[in-house]
Amino acid sequence: MPRKKIKKRKKKNNQFSGSKEGRIKLGGLNDFSKRFEELSEIAGCKDACKLLTKKIRALMFLTRLHLTQPRIDKGEPIDKNLAKMLYKIFKSQRNRKSIELIKGKEKISIDDLYIIGCLKVYLRNEDESPLLNSIKSGFKPLVDAYDAQKRPEILHNEMYDQILAMLNGIGHDMFSIKTSVVNKTYPSSGVFHIVRVKHHRPIKRNILIDGKRRPIVKFGWPIADGNIWYLKIAGEKIKDIYKGDKKELDVYIQSHAIRRFEERTKPLTLMFCRLYMTLVFRNFCIGKVYCNKIYLSVYYQHIKIGYFVADIIEEKIIIRTFLFLTHNSTPEGKALKEFSGLQKKDITYWHFDSLESFMTNPPEEGSLLKDIMNKAGIEPLFELGELAELNENDNANDIDWADVEDYIEKGREERLRLPEEEYEEIYS
Repeated sequence: MPRKKIKKRKKKNNQFSGSKEGRIKLGGLNDFSKRFEELSEIAGCKDACKLLTKKIRALMFLTRLHLTQPRIDKGEPIDKNLAKMLYKIFKSQRNRKSIELIKGKEKISIDDLYIIGCLKVYLRNEDESPLLNSIKSGFKPLVDAYDAQKRPEILHNEMYDQILAMLNGIGHDMFSIKTSVVNKTYPSSGVFHIVRVKHHRPIKRNILIDGKRRPIVKFGWPIADGNIWYLKIAGEKIKDIYKGDKKELDVYIQSHAIRRFEERTKPLTLMFCRLYMTLVFRNFCIGKVYCNKIYLSVYYQHIKIGYFVADIIEEKIIIRTFLFLTHNSTPEGKALKEFSGLQKKDITYWHFDSLESFMTNPPEEGSLLKDIMNKAGIEPLFELGELAELNENDNANDIDWADVEDYIEKGREERLRLPEEEYEEIYS
């Protein structure tokens, strides 16, 4: 019995003719078109997608951005597994939907902005299509919403800087990345985003501190241009204690200060502590003089958690330690002592010197202690547990704030009965 002839199903033609080399592969065009239509719907102009012919969609698709796996140049002392890990992290963050294109609508990602950008490139380069004016008019809401955002290239670079800040620790070997863009037309066409990973050793010095030569490390972070950004402080900002001629002073840090920072910010995630510290220092840090030392405020998001404290030695700013916000040597610690009467030993006894005490269980509204904390500027610390999304049961404190208030009241009564000198001798 003769076999039946079965017609073979024709494969979809995902190729575009128009290059000297022949046809260009367009694998992924359907997914690209589908996502573009979804983004148009978010902006309220999905109907305009009917104006986009197959050729127009292909031309837009050819300008899309490809993320390639990070490369390590020969001779760089970097593990290849790092490049693989970075690729996954970069891809995940580029696809994270955190951008509000239209208020109240579904959020979009950096990759989505790149997709909308393909329309912008087409509109900028096309001058022959009879549909051009109609396309411009139809997609105006989408283009206007795109123009109101930061450019995706800027957001992409900021994303890289943030990841580098989280994954690199000051005082250790670091890595940065250098990015470039390459246009290809055959066999796969598009804009290819090339990432190269670079190795950096910390810049170390030995300097005389308190009669002994001690190691210090230059204070800075890798950024997405292949270099390290180093913190400097303008001499004008610290003129109360600096009388030299330098316009800017380099900042260094001792290993002791790094350890104190890591110890005193627990149970917050160290990576995020590094991130917020970097964001503040790169954008807002000027340093301030307090008690003849330089205090550099450290934040977790918008909440101040403490200070790096530095001295000027040999025309350099040397960070000596990290102080938690309630430490008696900080402005807030001084205010806490003034409003509560609590001395250094009291602060330690009642665990006011530990960040863990502020993650949960705040004092009641309207209570004496709540009022004292507000006046001293430490009450916002109680927001940290929610911001850091920590498990409340794992980080709950067992402090009875009523006992603390009773202690404060008794201390005030006793203070009234004792001469100042005698009180300080007993309780300080």
